[in-house]
Amino acid sequence: MGTYFSASTTAEGGGGEAGVAQPSSDRKVEPPAEGSSDGVAEEAAPKRPRTKEAPADSSEESSEEGGDEDEGARADHGTCSCCACGSSRPKVKVRDPNAVRVDFSKEALEAEIEALRGDLPEYVSDVASLTLPALICDDDGELKTPTQDEGPWDLDVTIRGSEANEAYNHPFKATIRFDRTWPMEHPEVRFRCVIHHALTSDSNGMLAPFYRTLPRDDNEVLTVKLVLRHLHDFLVDPMKAWKVPKESMPLRLTSAITVNSRMNKDRLTTIGQYSKLALYPELFETPAKWRDEWLEPSFREAIKLNTPEAWRAILQEHLTGEVFSFKIFTDLFLQKLTAEIFNFYESGLTARRPNSMNNYGIILNEIGLEPLIDELQRMLQPLGELLWPGPGSVWDGHHCFIVRYRSGEDLGLDMHTDDSDVTFNICLGMDFKGAGLQFCGLMGAANHRKHTYTFQHVKGTCVCHLGRKRHGADDISEGERLNLILWNHSSAYRQSNDYKHPEYKTEQGPPDQVCVSYTHDRDYGIFKEYPMGKEKFKGRGWCPPKPFEYPDFKADAEKVEDDSD
Repeated sequence: MGTYFSASTTAEGGGGEAGVAQPSSDRKVEPPAEGSSDGVAEEAAPKRPRTKEAPADSSEESSEEGGDEDEGARADHGTCSCCACGSSRPKVKVRDPNAVRVDFSKEALEAEIEALRGDLPEYVSDVASLTLPALICDDDGELKTPTQDEGPWDLDVTIRGSEANEAYNHPFKATIRFDRTWPMEHPEVRFRCVIHHALTSDSNGMLAPFYRTLPRDDNEVLTVKLVLRHLHDFLVDPMKAWKVPKESMPLRLTSAITVNSRMNKDRLTTIGQYSKLALYPELFETPAKWRDEWLEPSFREAIKLNTPEAWRAILQEHLTGEVFSFKIFTDLFLQKLTAEIFNFYESGLTARRPNSMNNYGIILNEIGLEPLIDELQRMLQPLGELLWPGPGSVWDGHHCFIVRYRSGEDLGLDMHTDDSDVTFNICLGMDFKGAGLQFCGLMGAANHRKHTYTFQHVKGTCVCHLGRKRHGADDISEGERLNLILWNHSSAYRQSNDYKHPEYKTEQGPPDQVCVSYTHDRDYGIFKEYPMGKEKFKGRGWCPPKPFEYPDFKADAEKVEDDSD
C-alpha cells in the first residue's frame, strides 16, 4: 500500500510571513513500545526540530520563528519503529493463522458502508462515499496516480467522543484509507481537522497501539463499524482503548495527555463563547457556504469552469513558474472578515498566536473559522494542481492565520521559507505604505539567496508560491496591514522522495543583501548589522550548509553550541 501519512511535520522557520503549521515546541509523546512489559514505553527525550530552511542533514537549531504550541507537552516521534509516523504500515499483532480468510471486495466494502449509513452509531454524524485519491506515494517514495482496480480508497467520516471526556466531545473529521488487504489487515486512520492530542502522529494519524488493539468480529475480521467504535473509544479514553493500565503510565505521558486535552478544551470553549459574539454568523456556518458576493467574479468564474484555461486567465505570472497573483475577495468580504477579526480582538477571549515572531496575529482555525477555510482550500485545490503538481496536489491539511503589521507592533518579518507545500497570501487591507514582499530563490537552489522579485500587496489580491521559496516582509512605513495566510499541506507529497530528499546545490556567489536572514544565515553579520534584540542569533545560523558555501565564504562568528536542552 502506498504511504499515506507524513513521517513527521517538523517545525520549520518562518512562514507566510509568520507562523508554523506544527510549531517547534509542538512535541508528541512516544507511544507504547512494541513488546514493552507494561505496554507503555518511557518517553524519549525530545529532539530539537530542524528549521525548514535547514536541509535534512543539518544539525542546526530551529529559528525563533517556531511557534508556541504545546510547550513541553510532546516528544518528537522521529522515525520510531513502534508508531505510525515511521512507516507506512505500523506493526500489529499477529492474527490466528487458522482464522477464516476473507478476500477484498470493493462491492462488499461499499455495501457495508451503505448499511452503516442506515444505522449510524450515535457518535457518528456523517459517513461519505468511498473516493479514489488523486495522488498517492508508493513504498519507494514515488508519487503516482492510483487506479480504481488497485486503490487505495478513502472514506471520510465525522465522529465525536462523549460527555465522559468533554475535551473531545466534539465532531471531528477523520479519513479511513482502505487497500486491498482489507478486511484482514487494518486501514489507515487520521484526523483531517484541528485536534490537539498527545497520542496522534505529527500528521494527526493513529499510532501503532491503536491498530494493535483494533477489535475484530467473531471470525477475526475487521469491520468499518468496529473501526469507528475504536476511534470513538480513543477520543473518550485512549489508554483504556489501548488496554494500558493507568498505573503503568509514565508521569510525562500522563502530563502530555492532560496538557493536550486542556488545549483542545480551551480551543473549543473559545469557539463556543465567540459564536455568541460573532458579528457575522454566516462566516461560521457548518457546512460553510461562500456567497457569490464575497468572491471576485473572475475567481468565481474560474471555479465554475474549472479548466486550465479558466484558471490561467485570472493569473498574473510575476516570476516564471514560481510566483503568481490573482484577485480573490470582494470589498464586501474584506469588510466582513476584518471587522470580525477586530471584534475578536476586542472580545478579550484568548487565542493562540501564529508563532513567536508575530505577536498580534490570530489562527483562524482556533476561533471557529475552520469550516470556512476548509471550503476555501477546496476551491483553490485545482489551482495548486495546475501550477505545482505534487506539492499542489491532494491537500489534506492546512494552517490558516492572520498577520498584522503596524507602527508600535510587528513591522515586518525576516527572510524565511514556510512549513507549507503551497502558500496563499491574501491582503485584507488596511491602508498602508511599504511592507513589500521580497522573494529570493528556492531553498537548495544555487540562487537560494539571490533576489528574484518584489511583490507589492494589493487589497483583495492573493499572491501564491511554493513554501520553499525564500521570502520576507519589508517593514511597514505607514498605516496598518492585515493578511490572511493559508498554508496547504499534502501528506502524500510529504512522504515522497521529492520532499524528503530535495537536491541542494552550491551557492553561486555571495547573497544579495535583501535576501540574508538573521535567523538562519551564518554570514548575516558580514552584510548587515544584527537588528536590536536579535544579536542572540549570531553564531547560531545554518545557511549555507557545508559543503554548499559559495567561494571564499566567511561566517560572521564561531558557531555557538546550543545548551538549551
